[in-house]
Amino acid sequence: MLPQVYEKFVRTGKVELIFLDLPLPMHPYAFKAAEAAACAGDQGMFWDMHHLLFAHQQALAPDRLPAYAEELGLDVAAFQACLSSGRHDAEIREDVRIARRLGITGTPAYLLGRRLAGSDKIEIVD
Repeated sequence: MLPQVYEKFVRTGKVELIFLDLPLPMHPYAFKAAEAAACAGDQGMFWDMHHLLFAHQQALAPDRLPAYAEELGLDVAAFQACLSSGRHDAEIREDVRIARRLGITGTPAYLLGRRLAGSDKIEIVD
């Protein structure tokens, strides 16, 4: 459903999409998969990696991730260096904190909100 929402609303400027990572502890490879998407994002391919990982949810072991990077045409050495560096750990953990603060405990979750004028803050609409 996200591609349709993106095309109809986000791309046209009607809504803004804010994505938070929420790797759930019950999924042993979820955090590393979130890191993989972020590392792909460093090369402009976040959503491509996100979609690829989602399509291969049963095959997210860390040793599989470089093959996905290669499939996307990423610089695999840079991808692996990023993945082993923990460069995106803090931002993913912050996303988890924000989600918890908002009461989000599962995925996917969608909230509607509006940006407060002159601010980077979002007001969640009931």
